[in-house]
Amino acid sequence: MGLNHSTLFLNRDAVEAVRLPMSTIIELVEQGLIEKAMGRVQMPPKHWMERDNERWFGGMSSLVPKFGYTAMKWQSGSDENAARGLPYLTGLLFLNSLEDGLVAAVMDSTWITQQRTAAASAVAVKHLANPDAPSFGVLGAGVQARSHLEALTHVMPHLKEVLIYDINPQAADAFAEVVRAAGFTPVIVSSARAIFDQTSVLISCGRIKANVERPVDADWIKPGLTAVAIDYDCYWKPAGLRAIDCLLTDDLGQIEHIKAYNYFVDSPPFRGELGDVAAGIAKGRVSASDSIAVMNMGVAVEDVGAAKAIFEAAKARGLGQRLDL
Repeated sequence: MGLNHSTLFLNRDAVEAVRLPMSTIIELVEQGLIEKAMGRVQMPPKHWMERDNERWFGGMSSLVPKFGYTAMKWQSGSDENAARGLPYLTGLLFLNSLEDGLVAAVMDSTWITQQRTAAASAVAVKHLANPDAPSFGVLGAGVQARSHLEALTHVMPHLKEVLIYDINPQAADAFAEVVRAAGFTPVIVSSARAIFDQTSVLISCGRIKANVERPVDADWIKPGLTAVAIDYDCYWKPAGLRAIDCLLTDDLGQIEHIKAYNYFVDSPPFRGELGDVAAGIAKGRVSASDSIAVMNMGVAVEDVGAAKAIFEAAKARGLGQRLDL
């Protein structure tokens, strides 16, 4: 016997066809983080598995009453995907209504993840960076560099220059063209250290692998730095993190959970969470000379609002396919 209910299926083309503005995603991500800070969401730890050090599988979920939905996302990530013609991340997101519990939509999660990840970094830069910063740097010039360029233009009103480092010169050159087309000056540098030396706002978006050489040491840290990592601590030595004045994350529970997989081993204590700063219940930057690092793990409350907005816009515009249950 059927449920007399249909679920909207949105493949990646349909998700992107909604054209949800980055400004909207930033606003929704910030709302989700604030709701978390105020204790008004449910969000269990990520479910995480690794085939080996080359491919991981992860599940994450959250219930956010403010948005009226809960979401669960199941993804896999690997550098092997490029050779298969696939993005680094692949996966699906399930969006359930809190009213009836049914699955309102199933959608490709790749675009949502890349956009909300950059949006969370923008929330960090908005609340923590010195407001007159004229540049930011990226460590890794792939998909996330492009999403971060889009996001940070909304929170860095004086942006003029983007510094670029990638171990692949072709990737750096390709992103430089994107930066130039967006109306900013690209500067390709030859080392990760040069990013730290030449700008006060930086995003690290490299490979997430536990057993890698971590180069960022204490002597890399300058006064006024705002660093956002979306690749866990894969660039950071424990000594580099200990040199930071204010160490934050988007979820302390996830930091503790992921330590079992050899991330954040011997890291110093975290001051608190990004959502606490956004909600005004915790301090972030106290002075212009503070050095701040935000280890954004990517959490499920950041998905729910964006998924809701995409679903409702797609439904109104007749996008996607109806699946009868």
